[in-house]
Amino acid sequence: MNKLKRQKFEIEMLSRHYLDSKYKLEDHSHALLEICPHRIKNYRRTVKHIEDVARTLPDKQRLIIEHEVMMGKTGTWYLEYFSASSYFRHRAKAYDNFLDCL
Repeated sequence: MNKLKRQKFEIEMLSRHYLDSKYKLEDHSHALLEICPHRIKNYRRTVKHIEDVARTLPDKQRLIIEHEVMMGKTGTWYLEYFSASSYFRHRAKAYDNFLDCL
């Protein structure tokens, strides 16, 4: 698996984990807290860590990570913000920087 495919896979997995954690915190926190309080702590830690790392990125890279990790967007969402070539260039840097900081 080449570097970009590996990074894309890692970003997709992080997105699923982030969105799942966020969903469980927002919609099920009371039920989960009664069942397993350490899970709530782990979900909060996951969400906070990913959001904190995203905030450290330059604007264009942060925009990409927010859309692809924190919102779970795929497809051509970026055309509203970037040309295709600019997006792919910024995405490569965003993936590198984001994954390195985690």
